[in-house]
Amino acid sequence: MVLTRSWSITGLIGSLAAGLMLGPVPAASADRVLQTFRADGFVLELAIAKCRKSECPIEVRLRTGGRVIDRVTLPYAAYSQRASLEPVDTIWGADAGRKAWATGVEYNYVSTAARLLRMSPHTPALLVSQRGGFEHPKRNHLLLVPRAGKLTVAWKVQEGSGPTWSATQIVGSPDRGEIVYLDGFFYSTDDTAERLNAVRLSWDSATARVQETPLPAPTMPLYLLDLGTHATIAEAREARAADTCLLGYWVLDAGRFRAGADGKALLGMLYATRAAAEQAARSVQECHPDARVVTLTP
Repeated sequence: MVLTRSWSITGLIGSLAAGLMLGPVPAASADRVLQTFRADGFVLELAIAKCRKSECPIEVRLRTGGRVIDRVTLPYAAYSQRASLEPVDTIWGADAGRKAWATGVEYNYVSTAARLLRMSPHTPALLVSQRGGFEHPKRNHLLLVPRAGKLTVAWKVQEGSGPTWSATQIVGSPDRGEIVYLDGFFYSTDDTAERLNAVRLSWDSATARVQETPLPAPTMPLYLLDLGTHATIAEAREARAADTCLLGYWVLDAGRFRAGADGKALLGMLYATRAAAEQAARSVQECHPDARVVTLTP
């Protein structure tokens, strides 16, 4: 998961609910299918439905035999059926390097990324993430599983009010994928570090449900990109603001993430895989040659 240096923590942490994204009344039109996924005889479509009144619903549809047998409407609607592909990075909120379908600009902006995976050899699923809003975007994430002719929402989360951020990343193998969900909250007070947590989402075949496991776990560590410790939280924030190489990273509780740290706050980021953490470390070593990756275990 690679952070872009152009990102600003101020832009990340704002608050704009999806309900505030108002726009002009769109013209009525036919459905527009953005992307198609095939798995186990089913077809899953990501589509912008026919516009009605002030919005154009964005849907995931389940098809079989050329017929739509179920559909799920996503939390954020578009305000136009004109969509184009845009690149995704970690700050966007989905797997870096993928593409998302973006519609609208500024307050009408909504972007949607969908990724097919297998939660088990016999359980295909579609992980969908949306990002919407202007200046301070909000995100939502859904895991959709086709079962018995229905499209089930197996897991769903939407960012609340305040300075929040979240991301989903697929890890594991092609036959058995898992999802790492990161969520963070920016506290602006000088005595409170920023909160960043991680959860693993796996499929429990016995109950046919998603199981959540806090990370790090005995079977899955986390990897911390450590960019230095500071005596106080305020000093860490000042260091980040003064260095463009550090603008995409978090002020974390040093005692929580690195036992025995001399200072109170460290600058860094959490990653689900060592490869992603090491790639991020290489990207900042020109500015911070002492950047290092630390394995976090329970």
